[in-house]
Amino acid sequence: MSKKAVIITVISLGVAGAAVFGGIKAYQNYQNKNQKAEVHYVSELNMYYYENEMSSSGIVTNDSSQDVYALEDKVIAEVHVEEGQEVKAGDPLITYDMTMSNLELEMKELDVSTITSRLEAAKQQLSKLKSTTPVSPRPEEPEEPDIIEPEEPEPTPVPLPPQKTKNAYNYITSTSKPNKGKGTEEKPYIYLCTQECFVFGEFINSLSADEDDPIYVSLEIHKNNEFAGKLITSWEISGESGFPRLDEDSRWSVRTRSQMIEEEPEEPDIIEPEEPDIIEPEEPEEPEGYTAEELSSMIKEKEEEIRDLDLSKRKEELELEQMKKVSGDGVVKAAFNGVVKGVADKDDPPSGEPFLTVSGSEGLYVSGSLSELQLEEIKVGQKVYANSWESGQNFEAEITEISQYPMDNSNAYGEGNPNVSYYPYTAYIENTEGLRNGEYVDLTMSNTQESDGIYLDKAYVREEDGRKYVLKADENDLLVKQYIQTGKTIWGQAVEVLSGLTMEDRVAFPYGKTAKEGVKVTEPE
Repeated sequence: MSKKAVIITVISLGVAGAAVFGGIKAYQNYQNKNQKAEVHYVSELNMYYYENEMSSSGIVTNDSSQDVYALEDKVIAEVHVEEGQEVKAGDPLITYDMTMSNLELEMKELDVSTITSRLEAAKQQLSKLKSTTPVSPRPEEPEEPDIIEPEEPEPTPVPLPPQKTKNAYNYITSTSKPNKGKGTEEKPYIYLCTQECFVFGEFINSLSADEDDPIYVSLEIHKNNEFAGKLITSWEISGESGFPRLDEDSRWSVRTRSQMIEEEPEEPDIIEPEEPDIIEPEEPEEPEGYTAEELSSMIKEKEEEIRDLDLSKRKEELELEQMKKVSGDGVVKAAFNGVVKGVADKDDPPSGEPFLTVSGSEGLYVSGSLSELQLEEIKVGQKVYANSWESGQNFEAEITEISQYPMDNSNAYGEGNPNVSYYPYTAYIENTEGLRNGEYVDLTMSNTQESDGIYLDKAYVREEDGRKYVLKADENDLLVKQYIQTGKTIWGQAVEVLSGLTMEDRVAFPYGKTAKEGVKVTEPE
């Protein structure tokens, strides 16, 4: 074949290829012109987002109640009422032993501060985990045969002796109560000890829990283990000094229960011959970081930890608030006129349930439920709006009490995430004209709507090369890609659009045969 013939062949093939490409392009344009994609205005698709949105149902009742819970680590010295007794607002209900009240209040504040710090740290760790880019899966290692190790018998625990002999301690822990004193440098706490007494390390640590206000303690041994007996020896300990320095002539010691370390005689140095270096074969390097599966598991565990810490924090804060409400003389008083119900045993108070309840009969009340996600935002005094099922009238109520314990989710009527806990609350209705006892109402919180925000269903948003986009109609009624900037996701369903769209734009469902640029658009009838 001549050069001229080759050139002609190449040109002919080029013309044929261009013709084929042009035919395909023409067919695509023909299809695009004859296909139509249905579009909707963003204003029609927008899922309006309400801050603090919460609704539930409740029954109107003329009963109100004041639940009094026994404070942990505090002794009820006296109960002033009995079941069925009528009380007036301000009447004493119970009195606590306030001997250690100031120290207990400080310890409770320290507990709240500690849990708060742990919660904040866990939230930061969760945020870091969620922003971590996963690495590729690690190569599987060959399975090694199971080696059954012989079980070693568990050591028999050494039983503790009785904590006290008469009034003298055989051992002292962080929960041991002092015999005398106020814990100050001038008047330290005094513990009467036997000659065999030992002190737990946790007790020493508790003395320095507050660095600015350390606790001072005197450990004393008296003849016959009584203060009336002759003082044999004493040691001063404080949050500043920690463990005391012991003299060789000391007749007893401060030690932990777990072990006493005996010094072993020193052995002469022995020079061992150097062993030759053994070159181990190189193992394949594993990628640094976490795989997607590992990150998912760690995120789930951290979310569960945060949920538990948050519940513990609210419980501790409530107990702290109750401790602060107790007057200086330790008296808890009735909040309103009513009748006492369900008085428990002061020597064995219940945990997690009211010690006693005062029921009233004035005004109308209604009970609803809150999601645990709203507990930090909704407080006592918050306005609630009740809508009667019978008359359709609206009534304003005010929250008077929020329970610190979650209710059984099967009895929770809140609308929202079924995987969260709900907490009951009580609200008081002052203007009750047109409302009767026993009537059902719908309850809603005072909501704040983000009227200018755009929240599209996630199905309308696609991603390409790490960028989010939607398919919208241009000025020629043809579909084009519109890249957008997104924000938070609400309810796991809607995505916030920060920029790139307006309420007047028209968007199409970005999947299917018509979901491509250049397709004509049509609006639904």
